[in-house]
Amino acid sequence: MRSTRTPTLWLRFAWALLIMVFFGSATLTQAQGSTGARPHQTAVGLAQFDGVLSQGDGSVTLVDMALPSPAVLSDVDRYGTLTSEQLFFAQPVTRLQLTYAAQSPSGSAVRVDVRGSLDGQRWQPWVVDLSSGDVIDFRQPIKYAQYRLTLTGNQFSAPVVREVRLELTSSAASVEATPADPYAVAPTFRVRATRQGMVGGRTANGYIIPPNARFVSLPSWSALSSRGGNEYQVRLTYRGRSTVVPVYDVGPYNTRDDYWATQRTGFPDLQWGWSMDHAAYYDGYNNGRAEKGYVRFPTAVDVGDGAWIQDLGIVGDQAEVEVTFLWMGQDPANGRPLRNPEASEHLVDELDGDFWSNTPLLSASAMRCGANLHAYWSRTTANPENATVVRWQPNVPIEAAYDLFVHVPVCPQRLPATTTAAYIVGHRDGVTEIVVNQRSQTGWVHLGQFPFAAGDQGYVQLGAVASDGGITWFDQVRWVPVR
Repeated sequence: MRSTRTPTLWLRFAWALLIMVFFGSATLTQAQGSTGARPHQTAVGLAQFDGVLSQGDGSVTLVDMALPSPAVLSDVDRYGTLTSEQLFFAQPVTRLQLTYAAQSPSGSAVRVDVRGSLDGQRWQPWVVDLSSGDVIDFRQPIKYAQYRLTLTGNQFSAPVVREVRLELTSSAASVEATPADPYAVAPTFRVRATRQGMVGGRTANGYIIPPNARFVSLPSWSALSSRGGNEYQVRLTYRGRSTVVPVYDVGPYNTRDDYWATQRTGFPDLQWGWSMDHAAYYDGYNNGRAEKGYVRFPTAVDVGDGAWIQDLGIVGDQAEVEVTFLWMGQDPANGRPLRNPEASEHLVDELDGDFWSNTPLLSASAMRCGANLHAYWSRTTANPENATVVRWQPNVPIEAAYDLFVHVPVCPQRLPATTTAAYIVGHRDGVTEIVVNQRSQTGWVHLGQFPFAAGDQGYVQLGAVASDGGITWFDQVRWVPVR
């Protein structure tokens, strides 16, 4: 658990809060003017101020008595953020240039982040730590954009930022945003997690943590929601219980480890879904050290008390949980996902909505084992009535012949895998059973070629029925159309 911290200097805190309220409303017009809006732009909504103020010339700096810094930046005396109003573009754009002027005296710093959205509701991840002049390629049309300023300083110095502009450009891109895929299923990874606690502390987005808080901390600024917002949420699952909460903090061990991104910008040499602190702890990566120091225990997500204790029912301060990153695609808990009819193949993961089981309490593999770093297993039984049964059942968009592949993982387990895993294939012309020896047939196993009609009537089914006293593995299944 991250150490419980009670902020001191409550008088300073209250004074800073009053400054926030006053300047957050009184100087909004000046803040909007500093964005450099042109006739093709319209400011929508309100800017969000935390510990910063807009001065008479439209520049932004830290208030004298800024709020206590979040734990992730505990080494700074003063901290503040400004999330701009949403800029609306009448016509869709794909490329914007960011310009700004900043003065950062010794002991102070500024970070500028930008994000885009087509509808103002579903946002791409923040593109973080941008320089003035950077051209952002959003790779998909957007109609809304925002910037976020993060200012830090000490008691003697503070940065000043002015003339922040986001303008349409045709110049070559210097950075790329992460586009949204409407057919993607939000990825799920099994990771170590900790209870955050820290009641009364401040998160990176300015949220003051109350008792029984429901939020998470992730180790990257790219997925930080606004204070009170739900732009970036995760689904947490633990032993059949699940809850959805927003991302309100950054940390604990890193601030640039977007391990959930398919093309991660932080630590790109690590495997997708394997966080840097896990790599440091389990694999000795970077000599066991993360950005914030030696990794004493691995944690890829910190969880607020309300979600940890009340929603998930976790006892203790550490646990393994499944985390689904909901801004990246369709929530698999909402049932069968929308599939791309143009896709060259259809993959059904055991963590998405095309997979179901007759029991909600399937046992999970050790972390980092199985396709997509995850698999389920169940002990076999000779009695079919007591056996775990699962089914992979996609919505196939076109009628065709498909090569069918199942993935059999090789994972550490006390019991051996069954030698008689009976896969039942329900296809257009009937039902076929194929027996796979999961001890010797591992990796991608070809079940055969079968015709499937368009729709969701076809399936692959597997029950943990055997008399060998082993276990049955349930992992991914692929439908590959025959060309």
